[in-house]
Amino acid sequence: MHEIWKEFKGEEFTFEDQLATVLYPTVAPNGKMVLKTEYLDAFPDFEQAMLRRGYHVINITHANRWAPDHTIHQMARFVRAMAEKLNCSEKVIPAGMSCGGLQATRLAQMYPELVPVMYIDAPALNILSLAGLGDAEFSAGMWNEMVSAYGFNKSTVVAFRGSPIDHLDKLIEHNIPIIMLYGDADVVVPYHENGKVLEDYYKAHGGTIKVIEKSMTGHHPHSLKDPTPIVEFVEQYV
Repeated sequence: MHEIWKEFKGEEFTFEDQLATVLYPTVAPNGKMVLKTEYLDAFPDFEQAMLRRGYHVINITHANRWAPDHTIHQMARFVRAMAEKLNCSEKVIPAGMSCGGLQATRLAQMYPELVPVMYIDAPALNILSLAGLGDAEFSAGMWNEMVSAYGFNKSTVVAFRGSPIDHLDKLIEHNIPIIMLYGDADVVVPYHENGKVLEDYYKAHGGTIKVIEKSMTGHHPHSLKDPTPIVEFVEQYV
């Protein structure tokens, strides 16, 4: 386990052929969980703060980080299995950065009963933005991962409507509160094509959302050195 978790007791194991991790709180467990959807070791300030407040932190790796349906179904099974294992509520707080934000949002859209609130950070919410049809810096490697996840090609991608921004009504329908962070200089996941679409939709439809803009910040770093605003927001809804 990564050095950054040395303060915490942790367990690694296999769940349906994927590496899974549970981190245990340093105080009495409160029966609640945070799901770090991707990049477990990256910018862990929020997760560490929650561990110190009694939450378990759970994570499962993915063969493809671009959130195809089977990955989200597996993630939901994992959440339910960990709730039973840890004697916790199935209602989990997804914490998703970049592609992890894509995963978190798709989980909330497909399994709203599991998600009472979510924290997303520079989230990739618009596949077309990142597939060479928007302002994001194009990456052949990411394109190949997206093709593997969704099966489109250069001719058919224009008709793709499986991005989270195409199904924001599901989040409003189930009244899922969101706290979202972004950097105003992000060229990897441009905010105006991704998070801003979600922000505008939520504000137009009466959704509960808190947005924190980080000035002169690119795609990294994620989170906040003092994650108190994130902690305070999510704890209103769990």
